[in-house]
Amino acid sequence: MESFQGEVHLPGTNHSSTVVLEIDWLGKQVNVSMSEPEGGFSEWPGLMVQTIGVEEAVFRTRGIPPRFTHWWHVARSGSDDIWGLIVATPDIHGDWQTCPIFLKRITKEA
Repeated sequence: MESFQGEVHLPGTNHSSTVVLEIDWLGKQVNVSMSEPEGGFSEWPGLMVQTIGVEEAVFRTRGIPPRFTHWWHVARSGSDDIWGLIVATPDIHGDWQTCPIFLKRITKEA
């Protein structure tokens, strides 16, 4: 697993949280942890994980917060950190909620 951390204001929440994203690129596993629980949960596995080598990953989480499903698309920048975009399903007005993210690598894959 390789870990990344940053401050994120997820669509549908009223505050920013520190997010830790753990990725097993080749095993296609992702886990999201948040410093401030949403809907009573602070960790979520990535569902339907798709990775492109160790450079790019796309996955969804369910229940962050409970009324939204989020799609995450992350890719390495020129360094080992990752940039990305979080997209929530459309709100009741049909508007897509998005959040750009930048996460710094905090641990290297073993």
